[in-house]
Amino acid sequence: MAKTRKDGVVDSYAAIKAAQRAVKSRPARGAVVAPAAGAEPDELQKLGAQVRQGAIPSKQLIECYECGYRFQLHGRVAKTNCNKCRAILDLSDHTIANRWSGTLKTAGAVRVAPDGVIEAGSITCNDFILEGTVEAGLVCAMRRLELRPGARFSEHNLKAADLFIAPSATIAFLEPAEYRDVEIAGTLRANLHATGTITLKANGVLQGEIRSEHLIVEEGGGLLASVQIGR
Repeated sequence: MAKTRKDGVVDSYAAIKAAQRAVKSRPARGAVVAPAAGAEPDELQKLGAQVRQGAIPSKQLIECYECGYRFQLHGRVAKTNCNKCRAILDLSDHTIANRWSGTLKTAGAVRVAPDGVIEAGSITCNDFILEGTVEAGLVCAMRRLELRPGARFSEHNLKAADLFIAPSATIAFLEPAEYRDVEIAGTLRANLHATGTITLKANGVLQGEIRSEHLIVEEGGGLLASVQIGR
């Protein structure tokens, strides 16, 4: 006699097989799934949300402005705690576009726009980008100082671990300068000591006297300097 099954009743075997088929048909986490032909806009938006959910969060290198400890942070947040001293760190970025004085501490970036002027005070940040003027005060970049075209400053007002000379920028240091790593994509005239590596990019020009642990000159870079490499 043939077996019969009542409507609305699912036996345990059928339930297990249905669950297995659902797992096999579901895309892997983080996989990019192509939309079906003729998919509606709402369906495309849902698919985009699924892809974004599977994306790898961005990483950023943080240097604590209280103790100097360096650590990596996943994702973008407004504040975090130092992994070593547990200080609460502000991670916000700031742009100075007019005359400014005061005190600012952030583990983010501070940019001085072409019309920005630092008149007095102190700035501590991870990265400092200068397109305007530093008249007075003290700027301490825990990580990198980036000098762009139009930057006006005195060496006494700027301190940083690393230095980057942006393309089309022409910078001259009047006094001996010391940094960790230096990258030059514009023109730099200086008596320069790098405890790490000096990288001269294509179309970059370095003039003066340099002393460094390592020197990298890309094809197209111009080196017109007295060079001492090693300890």
